[in-house]
Amino acid sequence: MKDKMKILVAIDGSEFGLAAVEEVARQPWPKGTMVRILSAVEIPMPMTIYAMPVPGGDFAAWEKAFEDQAIANTTQALARFSELAGPDIEVTTKVSKGDPKEVLPDEAANWGADLLVVGTHGYNVFERFWLGSVSRTAAAHAPCSVRIARKRPAPTTPALKILLAVDGSECGDKAVEEVAARPWPAGSEVRLLSAIHLPMTPTPETWALPDSYYANLERVGREHADEALNRALARLNESNAEREIPLTITQTAVVGHAEELLISTAKEWGANLIVLGSHGYKGFRRFLLGSVSQAVAAHAPCSVEIVRPPQIA
Repeated sequence: MKDKMKILVAIDGSEFGLAAVEEVARQPWPKGTMVRILSAVEIPMPMTIYAMPVPGGDFAAWEKAFEDQAIANTTQALARFSELAGPDIEVTTKVSKGDPKEVLPDEAANWGADLLVVGTHGYNVFERFWLGSVSRTAAAHAPCSVRIARKRPAPTTPALKILLAVDGSECGDKAVEEVAARPWPAGSEVRLLSAIHLPMTPTPETWALPDSYYANLERVGREHADEALNRALARLNESNAEREIPLTITQTAVVGHAEELLISTAKEWGANLIVLGSHGYKGFRRFLLGSVSQAVAAHAPCSVEIVRPPQIA
């Protein structure tokens, strides 16, 4: 099984941040895992009249009020974590000043985090456009794997339904390895899903390629998907030999776009967590290529973990 991990959990005093704490606390982790609960507090400028400068003493009191609230938030989060997780995991808290979109990736890098966990407020499309999203920014720029934790009712059972995306790539294989190497609650299920994406679909126009062309594309795509699924299944079965209660594993390959299939399958199956790999592209390459992981993180009905290798330029 996997060695100990460093898990950075971001909170903001909201119920969504607390949901991230609860999700980490309820799940088993490798022995020796360390958790750090981080409150990144951005001090807004107080309202002023006629653009008059704020007296130094008044601003100091204003700043202290926000810092005190951040400390109270971390204290509440620590108490909730300890209540659910018990004493076996080492947990600390930290308060940092600054924009959370900058503080979280920096702290993850400086501390050497393996996983950054953030809650999401679930804004609609219009609100996301105007307000931005700390969770989305973290998913895009963190130097480690990221879990976007979505608030859900208290579970009736600790068992999880884990939807694991399999595409045969190095990044996809890393996601498989993460699931295989970690402990999971007894009774958990893993569904392997491989999307067979065809670049074109048949059209009735006379210049369309023959049907055999598309049939061959699907055949090759399915062969590739089956190969990736079988490799993932073998790794998970290997990990089951080390578990007291094995994971229940199923697999399927479906023609369609990966992000759409992952989201729809998660809804229909009632998944608690989607796990998928990320190629870790930055800047213009991400803009050009798009990102299945970003789309799934934004629209999935459950928590999403994006397993990331070291970022590439």
